[in-house]
Amino acid sequence: MSPLEVVREIAPLARVAAEAKIGPYCVVGPQVTVGPGTVLTRRVTIVGRTTLGSGNVIEEGCVLGAVPQDLKYSGESTLLMIGHRNRFGPRVTVHIGTEAGGYLTRIGNDNVLRDGCHVAHDCYVEDRATLGRNVLLAGHVLVQTGAVLEDMAGAHHFTTIGRFAHVGPRTPIRRDVPPFTDYFSQDNERIPPAVRGIHRAGIKAAGLSAAEETELLRALRELFDDESALQTKIEQLENMGVEGEAAALCEFVRRSLGGVYGRYRELFRGQLPPEALQYLPPELLTAFRRSKS
Repeated sequence: MSPLEVVREIAPLARVAAEAKIGPYCVVGPQVTVGPGTVLTRRVTIVGRTTLGSGNVIEEGCVLGAVPQDLKYSGESTLLMIGHRNRFGPRVTVHIGTEAGGYLTRIGNDNVLRDGCHVAHDCYVEDRATLGRNVLLAGHVLVQTGAVLEDMAGAHHFTTIGRFAHVGPRTPIRRDVPPFTDYFSQDNERIPPAVRGIHRAGIKAAGLSAAEETELLRALRELFDDESALQTKIEQLENMGVEGEAAALCEFVRRSLGGVYGRYRELFRGQLPPEALQYLPPELLTAFRRSKS
C-alpha cells in the first residue's frame, strides 16, 4: 500500500473511474461517483448521493454533497449532480437537494466557481457560468448559461440570473436579473441594485449572428433605457415580431413580472421545478409526485 493510499478515505462502494485522481487527505463517500479525468487535489470531501462527470478540477478544502441547511430536510436520499470540465476553487461548498425542492442540486458543464463560493440546496447552475470569490447562492436559485457573478455577490432564494448577464461585486440579488444586462448597485451600495446597462461581453460570448445581435440590442434598449412600464414595452416589441434571444428576453422579463417580488421561481415553491423534470431519475420523479398526491 502506497503512502498516498494511506491518507485517503475512499469508501469501498464509491465508484471512482480509473482515470480520476484522488489527492491526499480526500474523503469520498459510498454513494459518490467520480468520472474519468476528474481531479480532487487535496483535502476534498465528497459525500451524499453525488455524481461528478469527467474532467472536473476540485481544489483544496471543497465540500460537495453535504446535507442542506434547511430545517425541512430530514435525511431524504436527494442528489447533487455535477457535469463535466468544471473548476472549483478552494473551499467551495455545494449541498444536495431537498425533497420539498425537487430532490436535486445540479451544476452543468464548463463552469468556474472561485474561492469560497457556496451553492445551496436545489440550485441549478447551467453551463459556462462564472461565480466569483465568496459568491453565495441561497436555495432554489437558477444561474443560466454564461452568467457572471462578481466577487461577494449574493442571490436570494428563488432568484434567476439570466443568460450571459453580469452581476457586479457585492451586489445583493433580490429579484431576477434579465439576460445580457449589467446589474449592480451604485454609490458604494447605497443605491439599490438595478439594470445599469448592456453586458456586451456576454453578447459576444453568446456567439450571435449580426442580425440577432442587432435585434437583441434594440430590445435591451427599448426595455431598460427608461423606467416606463415594462409590460407595455414587452407587448410593443412582441407586436414588432422579435425572435430568438430578443423574444427570449421579453419572455424572461414577463415571467419575472408575473412572479413574486420579481422572482419567477417563487411560483414553484413546494413544487417540482421544470429543471427536475429534465434531470431527475424516473424513480425520484415518481417519489416526488407520490409525496404531493
